Amino acid sequence: MANDSIAEFLRRAQIPRENHSEIEKFLRTQETGSDNLAVLERPDQSIALLKIEGGEATLFSFLPNQSGGRNLVHETYIGKIYDATITQVHAIENLADASALKPERVEIAGSSRLTGMIDLTHYTNEERAALLDALRETALPRS
Repeated sequence: MANDSIAEFLRRAQIPRENHSEIEKFLRTQETGSDNLAVLERPDQSIALLKIEGGEATLFSFLPNQSGGRNLVHETYIGKIYDATITQVHAIENLADASALKPERVEIAGSSRLTGMIDLTHYTNEERAALLDALRETALPRS
């Protein structure tokens, strides 16, 4: 994706500077050309980096170590999410073309393991379409 979801995750998860290099290196090894990455804000949980590949989802969360040891990125394999509902909310109006509403956020609801909101403000149209397609593929059962 043109926007750097990994850098955004590092910033929004408030990961300490001393951990940036190691965590970024690990997360970049998770990237492939077919991945869709997005920062997912989840209610009452840490911000996560959502990776969708081959129709399956994985979450990467930064978990600060309370005992003063190393801080770790926790990888949670989600897989297919059949009970999730994806809705687009808070559309942005294009003042030049009032009929061209762009989704600002995608909300994922209905699944206790993958619930949250993705801010699409800085995504290009192509990135937005790819992420929404990947989310639909992940969240909807194949017929």
